Amino acid sequence: MIKALKYIITFVIIAAIAFLGWQLYRYFQRPEEIEVLPTKPGDVKEMARLCSMDIYNEVSVLDTVNSKVIFAVQKQSGSISFDMENLQIDDTGDTVRIVLPREIVEVYESNEKNAWEVIDTKAIGPMAFLRSNKFTTAEENRVKSKIKAKSIRRLYSNGTIRQARKDAVRNLSQLMEGVYRKPVIVTDPTPNGTPK
Repeated sequence: MIKALKYIITFVIIAAIAFLGWQLYRYFQRPEEIEVLPTKPGDVKEMARLCSMDIYNEVSVLDTVNSKVIFAVQKQSGSISFDMENLQIDDTGDTVRIVLPREIVEVYESNEKNAWEVIDTKAIGPMAFLRSNKFTTAEENRVKSKIKAKSIRRLYSNGTIRQARKDAVRNLSQLMEGVYRKPVIVTDPTPNGTPK
Protein backbone atom coordinates (compact mmCIF):
# COMPACT_ATOMS: atom_id res chain seq x y z
CA MET A 1 0.00 0.00 0.00
CA ILE A 2 2.82 2.38 0.94
CA LYS A 3 4.65 1.42 -2.25
CA ALA A 4 1.59 2.25 -4.37
CA LEU A 5 1.21 5.57 -2.51
CA LYS A 6 4.86 6.44 -3.34
CA TYR A 7 4.19 5.76 -7.04
CA ILE A 8 1.10 7.95 -7.00
CA ILE A 9 2.92 10.83 -5.28
CA THR A 10 5.87 10.51 -7.70
CA PHE A 11 3.50 10.56 -10.67
CA VAL A 12 1.66 13.65 -9.31
CA ILE A 13 4.98 15.48 -8.75
CA ILE A 14 6.21 14.63 -12.29
CA ALA A 15 2.88 15.75 -13.78
CA ALA A 16 3.01 19.02 -11.79
CA ILE A 17 6.62 19.72 -12.92
CA ALA A 18 5.69 18.97 -16.53
CA PHE A 19 2.65 21.28 -16.28
CA LEU A 20 4.70 24.12 -14.73
CA GLY A 21 7.43 23.65 -17.35
CA TRP A 22 4.85 23.88 -20.14
CA GLN A 23 3.33 27.04 -18.66
CA LEU A 24 6.76 28.68 -18.29
CA TYR A 25 7.64 27.75 -21.88
CA ARG A 26 4.43 29.35 -23.17
CA TYR A 27 4.95 32.46 -21.00
CA PHE A 28 8.50 33.13 -22.20
CA GLN A 29 7.98 32.04 -25.80
CA ARG A 30 8.27 34.94 -28.26
CA PRO A 31 5.22 35.51 -30.44
CA GLU A 32 5.59 34.36 -34.00
CA GLU A 33 6.58 37.04 -36.44
CA ILE A 34 3.99 37.62 -39.14
CA GLU A 35 5.26 38.62 -42.53
CA VAL A 36 2.89 40.73 -44.59
CA LEU A 37 3.45 40.49 -48.33
CA PRO A 38 2.05 42.91 -50.86
CA THR A 39 -0.95 41.57 -52.73
CA LYS A 40 -0.77 40.93 -56.43
CA PRO A 41 -3.88 41.75 -58.42
CA GLY A 42 -5.20 39.05 -60.68
CA ASP A 43 -5.84 39.57 -64.34
CA VAL A 44 -7.34 43.06 -64.25
CA LYS A 45 -8.55 42.83 -67.83
CA GLU A 46 -10.59 39.74 -67.01
CA MET A 47 -12.11 41.47 -63.98
CA ALA A 48 -12.92 44.57 -66.03
CA ARG A 49 -14.92 42.71 -68.66
CA LEU A 50 -18.65 43.07 -68.77
CA CYS A 51 -19.78 39.60 -69.75
CA SER A 52 -22.90 39.85 -71.82
CA MET A 53 -23.60 36.31 -72.88
CA ASP A 54 -22.32 32.79 -72.24
CA ILE A 55 -22.26 30.39 -75.16
CA TYR A 56 -22.92 26.67 -75.21
CA ASN A 57 -23.14 24.93 -78.57
CA GLU A 58 -22.94 21.46 -80.05
CA VAL A 59 -21.84 21.25 -83.68
CA SER A 60 -21.55 18.40 -86.14
CA VAL A 61 -18.33 18.33 -88.12
CA LEU A 62 -17.74 16.98 -91.61
CA ASP A 63 -14.34 17.91 -93.02
CA THR A 64 -11.55 16.64 -95.26
CA VAL A 65 -7.83 16.88 -94.44
CA ASN A 66 -5.02 15.18 -96.39
CA SER A 67 -7.45 13.03 -98.41
CA LYS A 68 -9.17 11.78 -95.27
CA VAL A 69 -12.75 12.52 -94.21
CA ILE A 70 -13.81 12.98 -90.60
CA PHE A 71 -17.27 13.07 -89.11
CA ALA A 72 -17.41 14.20 -85.48
CA VAL A 73 -19.38 16.15 -82.88
CA GLN A 74 -17.88 18.95 -80.79
CA LYS A 75 -19.38 20.57 -77.70
CA GLN A 76 -18.36 24.21 -77.39
CA SER A 77 -18.47 26.81 -74.65
CA GLY A 78 -17.43 30.43 -74.58
CA SER A 79 -18.61 33.98 -74.13
CA ILE A 80 -19.30 37.30 -75.79
CA SER A 81 -17.94 40.08 -73.60
CA PHE A 82 -16.88 43.73 -73.71
CA ASP A 83 -13.70 45.23 -72.30
CA MET A 84 -14.63 47.92 -69.78
CA GLU A 85 -11.17 49.48 -70.10
CA ASN A 86 -11.97 50.43 -73.71
CA LEU A 87 -15.20 52.26 -72.92
CA GLN A 88 -15.32 55.81 -74.28
CA ILE A 89 -16.95 57.76 -71.44
CA ASP A 90 -17.94 61.42 -71.46
CA ASP A 91 -19.16 62.32 -67.97
CA THR A 92 -19.18 66.12 -68.39
CA GLY A 93 -22.61 67.65 -68.02
CA ASP A 94 -25.73 66.20 -66.52
CA THR A 95 -25.76 63.05 -68.72
CA VAL A 96 -23.03 60.42 -69.04
CA ARG A 97 -22.41 59.27 -72.61
CA ILE A 98 -20.73 55.93 -73.24
CA VAL A 99 -19.75 54.21 -76.50
CA LEU A 100 -19.87 50.42 -76.41
CA PRO A 101 -16.53 48.91 -77.59
CA ARG A 102 -15.97 46.00 -79.94
CA GLU A 103 -17.16 42.62 -78.70
CA ILE A 104 -14.73 39.92 -77.59
CA VAL A 105 -15.92 36.55 -78.91
CA GLU A 106 -14.36 33.46 -77.36
CA VAL A 107 -15.33 29.95 -78.45
CA TYR A 108 -13.52 26.88 -77.10
CA GLU A 109 -14.00 23.16 -77.04
CA SER A 110 -15.91 22.45 -73.86
CA ASN A 111 -13.97 20.85 -71.01
CA GLU A 112 -16.77 18.45 -70.18
CA LYS A 113 -16.48 14.73 -70.81
CA ASN A 114 -16.84 13.63 -74.46
CA ALA A 115 -16.61 17.22 -75.76
CA TRP A 116 -14.90 15.90 -78.91
CA GLU A 117 -16.41 12.71 -80.24
CA VAL A 118 -15.17 11.25 -83.52
CA ILE A 119 -17.95 9.24 -85.16
CA ASP A 120 -16.07 8.03 -88.25
CA THR A 121 -12.94 8.64 -90.34
CA LYS A 122 -12.17 7.36 -93.82
CA ALA A 123 -9.29 7.68 -96.29
CA ILE A 124 -10.55 8.75 -99.73
CA GLY A 125 -9.17 9.08 -103.25
CA PRO A 126 -6.91 6.81 -105.30
CA MET A 127 -5.22 4.02 -103.35
CA ALA A 128 -7.29 4.91 -100.26
CA PHE A 129 -7.29 1.26 -99.18
CA LEU A 130 -3.49 1.47 -98.70
CA ARG A 131 -3.62 4.46 -96.35
CA SER A 132 -4.70 4.72 -92.74
CA ASN A 133 -8.18 6.00 -91.93
CA LYS A 134 -6.97 7.36 -88.60
CA PHE A 135 -6.49 11.13 -88.13
CA THR A 136 -3.33 12.37 -86.43
CA THR A 137 -3.55 14.91 -83.60
CA ALA A 138 -2.24 17.62 -85.94
CA GLU A 139 -4.95 16.80 -88.50
CA GLU A 140 -7.66 16.87 -85.84
CA ASN A 141 -6.34 20.26 -84.64
CA ARG A 142 -6.58 21.64 -88.19
CA VAL A 143 -10.21 20.52 -88.29
CA LYS A 144 -10.90 22.07 -84.86
CA SER A 145 -9.41 25.44 -85.85
CA LYS A 146 -11.76 25.56 -88.85
CA ILE A 147 -14.72 24.64 -86.60
CA LYS A 148 -13.93 27.55 -84.27
CA ALA A 149 -13.79 30.08 -87.12
CA LYS A 150 -17.03 28.71 -88.61
CA SER A 151 -18.80 28.81 -85.23
CA ILE A 152 -17.79 32.45 -84.69
CA ARG A 153 -19.06 33.39 -88.18
CA ARG A 154 -22.35 31.66 -87.35
CA LEU A 155 -22.72 33.78 -84.18
CA TYR A 156 -22.58 36.90 -86.36
CA SER A 157 -24.92 35.58 -89.05
CA ASN A 158 -27.62 34.15 -86.76
CA GLY A 159 -28.03 37.34 -84.69
CA THR A 160 -26.37 36.12 -81.47
CA ILE A 161 -23.78 38.92 -81.53
CA ARG A 162 -26.51 41.49 -82.24
CA GLN A 163 -28.48 40.26 -79.20
CA ALA A 164 -25.35 40.26 -77.00
CA ARG A 165 -24.61 43.88 -77.94
CA LYS A 166 -28.23 44.87 -77.26
CA ASP A 167 -28.06 43.20 -73.82
CA ALA A 168 -24.71 44.89 -73.11
CA VAL A 169 -26.18 48.35 -73.85
CA ARG A 170 -29.04 47.71 -71.40
CA ASN A 171 -26.80 46.19 -68.67
CA LEU A 172 -24.16 48.89 -69.00
CA SER A 173 -26.76 51.66 -68.77
CA GLN A 174 -28.14 50.22 -65.52
CA LEU A 175 -24.67 49.60 -64.07
CA MET A 176 -23.31 53.07 -64.86
CA GLU A 177 -26.43 54.89 -63.64
CA GLY A 178 -25.73 53.30 -60.26
CA VAL A 179 -22.09 54.40 -60.41
CA TYR A 180 -22.55 57.98 -61.64
CA ARG A 181 -25.95 58.69 -60.04
CA LYS A 182 -27.14 60.50 -63.18
CA PRO A 183 -28.67 59.53 -66.52
CA VAL A 184 -26.52 57.39 -68.80
CA ILE A 185 -26.82 57.02 -72.57
CA VAL A 186 -24.96 54.07 -74.09
CA THR A 187 -24.57 54.18 -77.85
CA ASP A 188 -23.68 51.20 -80.01
CA PRO A 189 -21.93 52.26 -83.24
CA THR A 190 -21.90 48.68 -84.58
CA PRO A 191 -25.10 46.88 -83.46
CA ASN A 192 -24.37 43.88 -85.71
CA GLY A 193 -20.82 43.57 -84.34
CA THR A 194 -17.50 43.76 -86.11
CA PRO A 195 -16.30 40.36 -87.28
CA LYS A 196 -12.54 39.96 -87.67
